[in-house]
Amino acid sequence: MEAYFQSNKFSLTYLAGDVFEDVDLDRALLHRAESCVVLTNKNSQNALEEDYQNILIALALKKFVYKMNKHMNDEDKYNLKLCIQLIKPESKTLYYKSLNLDPTNDQLIIVEQIKMNLLAKSCFAPGLISCMANLFASAGAVDIDSFSKEWQKEYANGMGHEIYRVPI
Repeated sequence: MEAYFQSNKFSLTYLAGDVFEDVDLDRALLHRAESCVVLTNKNSQNALEEDYQNILIALALKKFVYKMNKHMNDEDKYNLKLCIQLIKPESKTLYYKSLNLDPTNDQLIIVEQIKMNLLAKSCFAPGLISCMANLFASAGAVDIDSFSKEWQKEYANGMGHEIYRVPI
């Protein structure tokens, strides 16, 4: 399966394969990529096991790029920029300790940290979580006449809107 998207800014290619197979990574031209994104299964029954799997995937990607580009002199040529999604905060330390390369190019997104930070911010701004949830997914058409108070009608009307990113 292959899907391809291209704009004037970047191109995105989706390929099905195994990240532990060099032939699939070579087919994806990973050694020429500027960056790579590793997403997690947030609904996994075992969060730590899912994080360990993603860390192994990240290390395999880095090893492949290093092996393919090690003949180049510039260190940045073979240090792939990764964006990795992990679930548990303690997995961040494990990832950094497992690298022999400089991890400053990598970006780690920790799902539980985002949840806890959002929860903490909602203590100072009640309703923040509902507002954020409504911005990312609309409720569709809502019958605002079924609400009696004016603020409820305004809220229900706002639930029908979403944020969309428009390419420039």
